[in-house]
Amino acid sequence: MNESHASRYKCVNQLARIHFKTDTELIIKVSEKPLKEIIKWFDYAREVLNCKIDDVSLDLGYPSSENRETIDWIAAQNKTMNNMEILNDLGESYDHLNEDLKYIMKRIHVSGRFNLEIEKYKDDFRMEIPGKPAYLCILNAQFIDYEQLLKLKSPVIILQNSILTSQEINQFLRSWISCETHFELEAIEISVSDPDAMIEIIDLPHEKTNDPKIVKAFGGYPHYHQVKNEIFTIKRSDGKKRASVNIDRLWYGRSLFLIVH
Repeated sequence: MNESHASRYKCVNQLARIHFKTDTELIIKVSEKPLKEIIKWFDYAREVLNCKIDDVSLDLGYPSSENRETIDWIAAQNKTMNNMEILNDLGESYDHLNEDLKYIMKRIHVSGRFNLEIEKYKDDFRMEIPGKPAYLCILNAQFIDYEQLLKLKSPVIILQNSILTSQEINQFLRSWISCETHFELEAIEISVSDPDAMIEIIDLPHEKTNDPKIVKAFGGYPHYHQVKNEIFTIKRSDGKKRASVNIDRLWYGRSLFLIVH
């Protein structure tokens, strides 16, 4: 909507192109009515290229009426996105933001990668994540309680700034061992605040391991985590799967990392 925003996005795009070594082109137009301009452009592009909207990055730091107009238009094009990123770029908490976020969840589902990067919610905010994104990353997972965790169906789950207790994480692992939940889980990261959390979390049948293959697996997708301390492995009751757990402190805090193998 203004030159300063245009310059910022141009700079970010240039840095991203250098970092990821891509040839992606970015066209920036300054407009007083950007949504109408993008709709006009997309209608033309769709007619010429027979394309559809597949990836969305949506900033909710705007009036609710604008947010919902954008959401409704996107949903009219495609109700299931391959990848979606939702953020509040200014990091401020708006009264309408929580309801707008729920509105998106009702209108648009995600099949691939879903990054939820809202930093602040109302204290009593609760919301369910519909569908089964292949990769679910929530920057501020303070609205995900234990019951909500059990409802998440994604194979890969990243929960930062989590409110889950060590005892609840232990319950989660026990439910996985007994095949009661998360049968399709591949990996999960949950932030933990207690430095002694592992003692309570791993209070279940397990074995310690330093298997190089498992260490290497932690270093790959989706954790890209370099193991520095003990790894604990648990076994599912049907004998078909094992899961290895490691807790470490990173720049953004202490987290539990789990991979299924």
